[in-house]
Amino acid sequence: MRRMVFALGALLLAGCSSNANDVLDAWKAAGESPSGFTDVGEKLPGGRCQAGKVSGLEATVCLFDGAEQARKAEEAGWALVGDAVGSTVVSGKWVLVVADPRKEDPSGRRMNALVKAYQQKTR
Repeated sequence: MRRMVFALGALLLAGCSSNANDVLDAWKAAGESPSGFTDVGEKLPGGRCQAGKVSGLEATVCLFDGAEQARKAEEAGWALVGDAVGSTVVSGKWVLVVADPRKEDPSGRRMNALVKAYQQKTR
């Protein structure tokens, strides 16, 4: 009986855990191609972040302990975008920063697709 309770608890914890790989998987399922994502620590203050490229765009995905912390990190996300075309999107405990410094997505369609897939996964 104890083993069964432990096994159920482990399954519940596994089901509740989230990380940036969940977002990367959502992008792959949407036909995008994330690559080179690595742990970049607290690239946004208080967040556990990974950064890389998705379909030619630079992206940083950060998970925070709470939605309030994520909202507070939004301004720092805009600093990462800098002078490039980009966006910072808060969704629950998540923040996505996506930028197009090389102007590879002039219509903004790829960036929009990334944001939509991210929002669907992080709600």
